[in-house]
Amino acid sequence: MSNAHLPDLRIDDRMIVAAALDRIFYDDPDHFAAEDARTVRRLIPYGRSGWLRLGFRAESQGPSVKGEAAGIGDVRMEGDKKVVEGSVGQSTTWRCGQYKITNHGGDLEVWQVMSDEYAPEPKGARLEFDAHGEPERLTFFQPRDIELRIPFTSLAVGVRLGGWQFWKQVSEGVGAVE
Repeated sequence: MSNAHLPDLRIDDRMIVAAALDRIFYDDPDHFAAEDARTVRRLIPYGRSGWLRLGFRAESQGPSVKGEAAGIGDVRMEGDKKVVEGSVGQSTTWRCGQYKITNHGGDLEVWQVMSDEYAPEPKGARLEFDAHGEPERLTFFQPRDIELRIPFTSLAVGVRLGGWQFWKQVSEGVGAVE
């Protein structure tokens, strides 16, 4: 989705967001400061998303060749792997340091730059807010992979279902950074 119609995010704001997210993720194993979460939510523009978000990833393996090589013995050469990814209904994503952030209104979805839902070990988190806009909790992305085999063929379809698991609670008190 193009950012042409949205306000730009200044480099100073991006650095503030990245620093706040670093504190949220790494300062305390069980809690995070409410003020940091409010700062991130205030600085990342809201991006409308469709009522349905779908993504896919398809992998196919090219043909393989098997034979004998003089002085080596049996050899096998695998064909090239082809990967196709796509999605529909995605919101605008903002890059701040090592993070990609999307503001869905009631939550902020955060992914490390080199990770997404399809990565072997996805690194995503979600800052959740209550109806009054106050931060409540931080959850992390926990995928569930299912492989569906088609009987009497060598075909299999992999399905990844995403779920969010509890990680941290907002700190009690005024929420100021110590």
